[in-house]
Amino acid sequence: MLLACSQCHRQYDVGDHPPGARVRCLCGHVSAVPAARARQVEMLHCSNCGGMLGQGKSTCEYCAAEVKLADRGLGPACPECFATTLAGARHCGACGVRLAPEGILRALSARSCPRCKKALSECETAAARYVECTSCAGLWLDEALFQRVTEQRDSGLAPLFKGQSGAPPALSMEREVRYLPCPVCGEIMNRRNFAESSGVILDWCRGHGWWFDAHELERAALFVERGGLERARAAQHEPRLRELRREQERGQAVPVPLPVAPHRRASLFDALVEILLG
Repeated sequence: MLLACSQCHRQYDVGDHPPGARVRCLCGHVSAVPAARARQVEMLHCSNCGGMLGQGKSTCEYCAAEVKLADRGLGPACPECFATTLAGARHCGACGVRLAPEGILRALSARSCPRCKKALSECETAAARYVECTSCAGLWLDEALFQRVTEQRDSGLAPLFKGQSGAPPALSMEREVRYLPCPVCGEIMNRRNFAESSGVILDWCRGHGWWFDAHELERAALFVERGGLERARAAQHEPRLRELRREQERGQAVPVPLPVAPHRRASLFDALVEILLG
């Protein structure tokens, strides 16, 4: 089933969600999955045994296999007018809207949000697969995907940043600090203030990934882009620099460091590895 956002009209494949389930669009709008509507179909053949499919039958009368839309040459209903579409159609034959889902949203019944305990949904796009809470907009990225996000931030990964520009909304602080369970293994995750001064608290499970509350990923990236990471590192090295200056003033021999090759600007992922594993 395709669902169109009523605000921005992005389309999603939500066939894995039951009617009434809440799904969040990349624009932030939350929609409810509608109930499937009755659809007229033509007589075709079962893709499992080749037997004739009866009108309106949900299973094959010969082999008991489930009758799928593809067996009848049909695609998902149009997300705008809910008219029947043909399999592989690029436009709705009734209203003409282009059929172009942004991604596939799957319900994860075996997992719950570590923050609000509501349902999690897995979103699969052409560029990435990630998990999001349908209620609080928290985001779970495995380590490989997070490295791609922080090193590239290319157009294919832009949906992870919710399509927002400028500074993220102000951080809402919890009255009570909570250590969250990892959505994968259930063990309690580590909490660290990114770069010691950013105010972005990271929830991290070694080998599995990172949990970001709503807008935390944008804040961490913005902190790095504005030079916060370089300033934090400079502050960490300042005590040693002061010690070297005092030794020079006293006339003591100071070891001269070997020249090093210039390196690229540190990425957010590099900083996380340094801070969390260092």
